[in-house]
Amino acid sequence: MRLNRPSARPALLAVAAVAALAACSSGTSPAPGASPSTSAPTVVASPSPTASATPDVPVVVAPAECDAVSLAPGATVTGADLSACVIGFSLAAGSGHEHVQSGDSTAEVDFVFSDAPAMTGTMVDADGTTSFVLTQDRSWITIDGRWVEGDVTSSDSEKVLAGTVGTAYRTLADPAVSAGMIAMSPTYTVQPDQDVIDLVNGGEVHAWRLQSDAPFSMAGVDMQELIVWLADGHVVVGTQGTGTFGGVQTTTVQQFTDWGVPVVVEPPVG
Repeated sequence: MRLNRPSARPALLAVAAVAALAACSSGTSPAPGASPSTSAPTVVASPSPTASATPDVPVVVAPAECDAVSLAPGATVTGADLSACVIGFSLAAGSGHEHVQSGDSTAEVDFVFSDAPAMTGTMVDADGTTSFVLTQDRSWITIDGRWVEGDVTSSDSEKVLAGTVGTAYRTLADPAVSAGMIAMSPTYTVQPDQDVIDLVNGGEVHAWRLQSDAPFSMAGVDMQELIVWLADGHVVVGTQGTGTFGGVQTTTVQQFTDWGVPVVVEPPVG
């Protein structure tokens, strides 16, 4: 079965609600734009790849956490085991690239996944393009073409906006948040055949589709469906979740590529 990249109409309120709940369940706490600290260190990924299948793209070996996740057609996998596999693989890779589509908003993100997570990228929506840089406790976004550091405690409305938007972007694009949401579904079933996923970089990959077995609810958000795609070797390819919050349905798609390719996140200049 060939799957083209799906599109969905907007409803970022629902996305934010689902992502925030997932963050709580996964034990992550997307930090709001905190007050500026005395230093802003460069964050560099520390991936643990083993070999190169193609130039500049390492092969990441799935960790032991993925041993409990069978990719045999028809197999049942618990949400807890699948979540642990996604987190374990992300940590083993240490970095990667993510494409996010939620309604009419699209993001391209390079991320570091470690004890000091960080990401940098752009978000495109009806209001235009916003660039962002997020570290574990600081956030910067562009407003009218200028970099503004977030600080939700500031009396400066632009800094408050930068902090609030930075938090939303971090929540939407953080692989740990995705893993937290995956754990909320009790079980998944591996579908009979691999899907062919068209990648945003022009390539394609064959991946097993693990689909949630039933709708589930979490604090007012009704999830109709959650899908996780894993390629052979438990390589995390992407997710797709459809949920309803406040009567508005939203579909959010994440696609991961370039696992283990080094990423450097630096505070913006200017």
